[in-house]
Formats: sequence, C-alpha cells, structure tokens
Amino acid sequence: MKTREELRVLQTNWRSDPCWDIEETEGFEEYREELKTYRSFVEDMWREDKYRRLVRMSNKYACSIELAEHIELLENRLAQLEAKS
Repeated sequence: MKTREELRVLQTNWRSDPCWDIEETEGFEEYREELKTYRSFVEDMWREDKYRRLVRMSNKYACSIELAEHIELLENRLAQLEAKS
C-alpha cells in the first residue's frame, strides 16, 4: 500500500505534467476514487482560472471571450517562436 506522502508526490507530479489519467496510475489502485475526485477538482479549477483570465483579457481589449481566447493562443505561439530563436 502506498503512503499518503507518496500520494501527495504523485499529485504534485501530475499537476506539473497532467498527461495521463492520474486515477489509473499503477500501484495506487486503492486511491482510485480519491484520485479521480482530485483530477476532477483540479481540472475544474484550471477551467475556472482560464475563464477568469479570458474575461479579464476580453475586458481589457473590449472584445468577446472567444476573441480573447484566440488572442491568447496567438500570443502563446509568438512566445514559442521567439523562444526558439
């Protein structure tokens, strides 16, 4: 059985790179439901943060949230291109 400390480390690692379904992590089967709830909570928090960020941007530029999202996407692409050069 994994310890609570190992569970916290897993959660921290997942938050920095959420490229897998954390509740499916081998060795943590006994925490499956807790991890599923955790993933849902964190993903909801990320969605809310994104929405708030887009609302602020849409207010700043006096545009729709959809346009703010597109602007953000373009800004991110530009930053990636600048980082490569």
